[in-house]
Amino acid sequence: MKRIDILFAFLFVLLAAAGCTKKTVFSEYKTIDKNGWKKDSVAVFDVAVSDTIGVYDVIVNIRNKNEYPYQNLYLFITSTSPSDAKACDTLNCILADNQGHWYGSGIGSMSTLPILYMSKIKFPEQGNYHFEIKQGMRESVLQGVSDIGLHVKLAEDEQK
Repeated sequence: MKRIDILFAFLFVLLAAAGCTKKTVFSEYKTIDKNGWKKDSVAVFDVAVSDTIGVYDVIVNIRNKNEYPYQNLYLFITSTSPSDAKACDTLNCILADNQGHWYGSGIGSMSTLPILYMSKIKFPEQGNYHFEIKQGMRESVLQGVSDIGLHVKLAEDEQK
């Protein structure tokens, strides 16, 4: 590939990424231990919120390998507000259809699926919101999940 083609491709990717950042408030992945996701292991995300007027969607991103043995994944999510108010939820994430075909997108043996956790919410106060995500399956060490992510973005009707 010519040097100028590489430069244009790089600039295109950079501009595309910059266009997405207006909508995205927070996006981060945590890598799960290659030996498996232990029941007591917690993925922690701290989201700094300064806008209490905007309306947001909170999405959990799951990256799993073909070796993941189940159709779904239960997650226990605890969120803590800046004033220490806690909320605990159980999220049932359907990862595959009844024939075992993975939902989401992926390359090779890896699949990524965004799951809407909270839709069109307002953060009631400014400050740091703390999210903790644990696997809620019956196995003490869950195989096949490679990463867990949290993505906070402006809700569709708020994007301008």
